[in-house]
Amino acid sequence: MKNEFDALKFIMALKVWRKMNGFSVTDVIDLTGIPRSTYGFIEGGDKPPDMAQFSRLCQLIDFDAQEFFKTPEGA
Repeated sequence: MKNEFDALKFIMALKVWRKMNGFSVTDVIDLTGIPRSTYGFIEGGDKPPDMAQFSRLCQLIDFDAQEFFKTPEGA
């Protein structure tokens, strides 16, 4: 089976990181340069980030991007 982006895992990690570290949405968009509306769609699960946005967000939350592309066990 082809590795697929686990969007739910990424969105949850992003939200949890942001809230646990006391960051607002404005803080995240200021740090990443992602437009407010785009970030809202990403965090809301309505639109996946493009690769540049994904990379910036992973760097911000200190997550290994490869974690989100693993094949589920038993697949």
